[in-house]
Amino acid sequence: MATVDEKIRIASGFLKAAPPGEINDVFNDVRGMVGDDELLEGGILNALEEYNTEELATVDVPGIEGKVIVSKHGQVDGERFLHPKTNKVFKLDHLRQIASDPEDHTVDEEIEELRKVIEKDTEAYVADRYNEGVSSVYGSKGVITIAIVHNKYSPSNFWNGRWRSVWTLDTATGVVKATLKCKVHYYEDGNVQLETSKDIEEKLSKSSSEPHKVIAKALLDLIFASENQYQAALNESYHDLAESTFNGLRRALPLTRAKLDWNKILTYRIGAELAAK
Repeated sequence: MATVDEKIRIASGFLKAAPPGEINDVFNDVRGMVGDDELLEGGILNALEEYNTEELATVDVPGIEGKVIVSKHGQVDGERFLHPKTNKVFKLDHLRQIASDPEDHTVDEEIEELRKVIEKDTEAYVADRYNEGVSSVYGSKGVITIAIVHNKYSPSNFWNGRWRSVWTLDTATGVVKATLKCKVHYYEDGNVQLETSKDIEEKLSKSSSEPHKVIAKALLDLIFASENQYQAALNESYHDLAESTFNGLRRALPLTRAKLDWNKILTYRIGAELAAK
């Protein structure tokens, strides 16, 4: 039999792999597996912190309008995170995803003006491209970091999805690095998860000596082109999978040209076993 530590390690693995919008469902499942709420909550906090920061969890913060991103790029310490637009730091309960105790934070004045211009353009880009998207733009020690997340949950149709992208601009070198991630869970009569990512490294076409508006436009143009290209490539590859690969794996319908009713098959089997007895 597995020890408590082994159960918590397994539970942590399940939590870190939780599909978009389903972290509470996974928690309730592993809760029954461990069987000790106090030990479970104490043992999985690191896993929940990693999940929230990596998945760019969004929370409501008292006194701040709209959703706020939880990101390691804005992490002040283990449980406090920065909302750069308002220069507020808030405390986060990783288990319940509840934010509290917002307080003022000191900004990096050397990069703050550029950060604000990029933030404004990023918000316009996200509002235009991602219907329910949320963004945060951080600035520290000469580096601008943009975090974008778009959650789309449709449990009534048995699927949930999340788009994430994190962009960093080194203002000294003009080098832009990014990671684009897409995760989808489809669970109607099955359980299929898709997770894909792409890393990007480019040189910004404008130097740091240019006006802030010029730098911001060049950066957002790069973001738009890169995300658009990657999403188009994903759509094309999935279309090819549906048309070719999946068709080669199995028939769309049995030879009878009708879907199997598995509930009836099970009923027939039980009836046959009873008759045999």
